[in-house]
Amino acid sequence: MKIAISSDNHLDVNRVDVAATMEAQAAWLKQQEVAHYFFLGDLFNDFTRTQSYFKELADQLPGVGIHYLAGNHDMIKGASFAEIEENDDPCYFHRRYLDLGANWRVVGNNGWYNYDFSVYHDQPAEVAKWKRVYWLDSTIDQPISDQAREDLVLGQVASQLTAAKRVGKQVLFLTHFAPRHQALMVRPTKVKGPRMERSFQMIRALMGADQLGDLLEASGVVQTAYYGHLHGLHPTFTHGGVTYVNPAVGVNKKRMNEWQRPTFMEQWAWRTKIVDLDKKV
Repeated sequence: MKIAISSDNHLDVNRVDVAATMEAQAAWLKQQEVAHYFFLGDLFNDFTRTQSYFKELADQLPGVGIHYLAGNHDMIKGASFAEIEENDDPCYFHRRYLDLGANWRVVGNNGWYNYDFSVYHDQPAEVAKWKRVYWLDSTIDQPISDQAREDLVLGQVASQLTAAKRVGKQVLFLTHFAPRHQALMVRPTKVKGPRMERSFQMIRALMGADQLGDLLEASGVVQTAYYGHLHGLHPTFTHGGVTYVNPAVGVNKKRMNEWQRPTFMEQWAWRTKIVDLDKKV
């Protein structure tokens, strides 16, 4: 029983040939003999394109389970807040779970953020104002505050983990946003002066929430948490008995190359995590 996990492919930003990439990904997943492929969000800047991609990928891989979360990029266009929260697409994995074998339950939730990672966590109005001006998430349909959305996530995840514990399952947890501030990169040396420091802290505010990590660690059933959103190389680490893993591909643009391999497919295959549940204890 093998599963594959990837995140942050950004096919539109990376300007790849979408049809060729889908064909190559399908061939690679088949070669790896995986039973399920899980994607943690940020495929396109349009939920309808993300949804269509995974439907077609599922058609190309009969017998392989295809599952995806929505990242903030997917939410920019093509779906309302209600549609992100409740969606009948069988591949959509937000607020869902899948039991694999006798012991394992894979649990998915998009996640969100509440400014917890920033020194501005106690100035939510300031962060919200900065976000409206400078951050792409400002275009996402959201009738509630970021703090209220993160509280919604925490309530959903608490229920999911309680249900898993009730039936004696060990959990692999999947989310888009970072569940621990320890996942963030150290401060870049180029961040100097009050203006750059402010921007640096504002960006940190929108990366995730430690409260989610607290919840995962307190549950007693989560072994590993996989997250995206953060590009670049983020080493696997363990905190509070939970191991945190980042399989994000990242972007390769003219002024910013986050890849460690020369082509998209090489980067994707290198960053994709293969988990053999028969060998996990």
